[in-house]
Amino acid sequence: MNEEIYKNSQAFWHNFFSAIFLALVASATYYLNLTHKLGREISWFDFTLLFFATFRLIRLFVYDTITEHVRGYLRRYSSGYRRELSMLINCPWCTGIWAGLFVAFIFFLSPLTHFFVLLLAISGLGSIVQTIIWRVGLDPRERGK
Repeated sequence: MNEEIYKNSQAFWHNFFSAIFLALVASATYYLNLTHKLGREISWFDFTLLFFATFRLIRLFVYDTITEHVRGYLRRYSSGYRRELSMLINCPWCTGIWAGLFVAFIFFLSPLTHFFVLLLAISGLGSIVQTIIWRVGLDPRERGK
């Protein structure tokens, strides 16, 4: 019986966060449309910036050491909204949809936020290059061992 209660509780929180996400998408779309910031086309360059910026946010929340304390704190919980947040922040696909919403919203919000998106994109590309270098065995930390 406890397992059924647990599943129902987690289903509630899953649906709750899904509803929050959909409300944020609707609100962001409504606001950007209302302020006439949504109707413009984006170039391939802008799309690439959005891609790398979203990639970087995913890595930041799901894999980077700097956010390990948040993931570790949430991992301690076996039920409730903290458990759902733990599952969200430890899943790159789940985090990716939220990160994509955030990056796209701030990109369309104002030209002033493009600099932040550019910083994330540069950092994301740097992460990819660094990962490739490590994969081919050029990690400078391994020299001299």
